[in-house]
Amino acid sequence: MHKPLLIATGDLILFTSVMAAPAITRQPSPLTNSVSLGAALTNRITATTANPPLSYQWRFKGNPLTDQTNVTLRLAGLQVTDAGGYTCVVTDGGGSAESRPWVVDVDPAFTKITTGPVVGTFPGQGGSGAAWGDYNGDGYPDLFVSVIRGPNLLFTNNGNGTFTRVTSGPLVADNLASSGCAWGDFDNDGTPDLFVSVNGGPINDLLFQGSAAGGYAKVKTGSIVSSGGNGNGCAWGDYDNDGYLDLYVCNSNENNFLFHNNGNGTFTRITTGPLVTNTGNSQGCAWGDYDNDGYLDLFVTRSGGNNLLFHNNRDGSFAAVTKGPVTTDSSGGPCAWGDYDNDGYLDLFATRIPNSLLYHNNGDGTFTKITNGPVVTDTVGFNGGCQWSDFDNDGYLDLFISVIGAQNLFYHNNGDRTFSKIVTGSLVTDGNAIAAAWGDYDNDGFPDLYTTGASVPGHLYRNNGNSNQWLGIQLLGRVSNRSAIGAKVRLKSTLHGQPQWQMREISGGNGLGSQNDLRALFGLADGTNAEVVRIEWPSGTVQELQDVRPGQFLKIFEPSRLEVRPAGAAVNLTLHGGTQVSYLLESSADLQSWKGVLAFTNATQTMEFPGMGLEPGPQFFRVREP
Repeated sequence: MHKPLLIATGDLILFTSVMAAPAITRQPSPLTNSVSLGAALTNRITATTANPPLSYQWRFKGNPLTDQTNVTLRLAGLQVTDAGGYTCVVTDGGGSAESRPWVVDVDPAFTKITTGPVVGTFPGQGGSGAAWGDYNGDGYPDLFVSVIRGPNLLFTNNGNGTFTRVTSGPLVADNLASSGCAWGDFDNDGTPDLFVSVNGGPINDLLFQGSAAGGYAKVKTGSIVSSGGNGNGCAWGDYDNDGYLDLYVCNSNENNFLFHNNGNGTFTRITTGPLVTNTGNSQGCAWGDYDNDGYLDLFVTRSGGNNLLFHNNRDGSFAAVTKGPVTTDSSGGPCAWGDYDNDGYLDLFATRIPNSLLYHNNGDGTFTKITNGPVVTDTVGFNGGCQWSDFDNDGYLDLFISVIGAQNLFYHNNGDRTFSKIVTGSLVTDGNAIAAAWGDYDNDGFPDLYTTGASVPGHLYRNNGNSNQWLGIQLLGRVSNRSAIGAKVRLKSTLHGQPQWQMREISGGNGLGSQNDLRALFGLADGTNAEVVRIEWPSGTVQELQDVRPGQFLKIFEPSRLEVRPAGAAVNLTLHGGTQVSYLLESSADLQSWKGVLAFTNATQTMEFPGMGLEPGPQFFRVREP
């Protein structure tokens, strides 16, 4: 509408009119968006005018966008080049008005997966824990999600970047208040078994035994599934190094559980000792050999009481550590071990409200509490999961924290014992996540991330990778437990012209009742090879490989062990090796010429050969895989 305006200029009176520009009544909101690569975004404005019609033109960095002439702007498949400021110019018969800038950030590191059952399945009242594990042995990690109220979820990795939801079978049949979950081959038959802790008062925890022939059976007898409990976190670990995985379960409102593996498919519940007395109201637990003596120690977080650290006495017993900062704080959240400064010793992280806890391992059995930097000064809000992983393969472990009811937290390791907070991308603009687990589901050498949702489906973020080199290592124990949990892998390479050691310890569960990929993944940055790969098996065997090329997943079997004991005019032989593995027993008088004595297939992990006859003179025995 033209509004008349009277202007007096001496004796002359002029009449003119002013054209009112349109008024923008709704600006783009929110004004800043940070998303992962490939994401889609929609924004819109509204406007009013006294001089219709209205027309719209969206602009990017000041330049008009073709065919974007509606109140709504839709962007799909966002790339790094699409990052920047977007505005909308609204025009009517009286003029134009431009909206405030809508700024879009695009994180090139991750793509948020938005289709498929792994992200579209509503998990009852929320997913609780997540565990990556190759349950069908095809070389690709599958995903199990424990559900607070509703059937648990199992997703089979199809090997092409997609997943299929398993809807039948014992692993997904129960409808309980499932909490923690962890894979571990407790019977050493080559197929991972699964434990699920249940937070439901008298309701028992769950154990599923896998078969080498395929399929799973629910274990229905034994203390490990008949002790009731209010389970939270759980973790496998061979604490006495007998070659069989034991299990620890932390509970709310009652003492925690420790189950010793008897080596025959059954467990004995340990009811005495510091690990299971006065340990109630625990939330998280994680085994870790913090003093590098070859035996797993245990850290437990608690609500309403100080956290607990137990040192392994190497005789099947533990001593509670009572000095130092690790046991003077209360956490109430999950925890995770990781050597973030590459000094060869496991450091420790635990979430806490309002600020988290980070302890640097001094290498002498003590820890220093870190009191500065965003990892320990940022407000966490509600405790969620926490996991270490070198997401960009620069040779240093980074840290992710899933947060319930708020945005997630993500920290990049600067390589100098400090961290920088990552503020862009879906990993940190998403939230309301309970637990998290890293797993390289597409086998490209860069770890991907899954987070369980609180009353929403979980989220999967694919790591887009970069030019950094990498090496993945899968360990298969023979004298040690088959899953190689507790084994240390040390890798030496040259990063940016400097020799650098890294260390990973295979974990049987950490974070908030969750478990990362059991394979050890190393970032080599600009390194051209791994000069040394050293495996320190729980059995005490140390194995080394030299000059290993990067860009591959390397499967390493623990060497079998042959024990020879004199028995009068004969010898007794004991083989510790893999089950269903073919061997050739050979003898020699000079360690150069060998002759076959016996060909056999190992039916069990240990086989005895008593009364083997001796020939005159020195005689040596060995076994090898033909």
